[in-house]
Amino acid sequence: MIIECPNCNKKFSIDKKLIPEDGRTLKCSSCNHIWHYKITITKSIDDLGIPQDKKTNLETNNFEVEKKDDEHSKEINDENLTDKEQESLSEDKIENEEDEQDDIENEEENTEKQGIIKMILVYFIVVIISLLGLIFLLYTFKSYLISVFPTITPFFDSFYETLLDFKLFIKDLTN
Repeated sequence: MIIECPNCNKKFSIDKKLIPEDGRTLKCSSCNHIWHYKITITKSIDDLGIPQDKKTNLETNNFEVEKKDDEHSKEINDENLTDKEQESLSEDKIENEEDEQDDIENEEENTEKQGIIKMILVYFIVVIISLLGLIFLLYTFKSYLISVFPTITPFFDSFYETLLDFKLFIKDLTN
């Protein structure tokens, strides 16, 4: 049986046995609209062109068939749907618990990684500052060191040029 959503007009195929005589509440999976659907019989016995003497037989047979179908659909609705709902709810709970555990584990891993990255960054900054301090210290005592080590002059000049390049580099980054 094909059912059409009254809100978005999307059509769905549903087993007729799942809808009892007094109808059922349905939810559209496309637009999430909720409505009560009741099966309506569109053709009457008069429209089928059946002679009058066979109408009474047909009406009683239809009534008995509908009654059996209703009893059968109620059994299916009461038993199978509640089992399916319970199964889906338990599966949802298990999935939610697994998702929560995964989130907690991911959070712990992320905090560990962030801590490691922060420590590496701190060590890198300490090394850079230490090297700069050493360069300034050596440059301060440049004249004394040149008198002891005369070949060190190009070394100091290259350090000085390197410091000027770093200064220009940082200025360019800030602009």
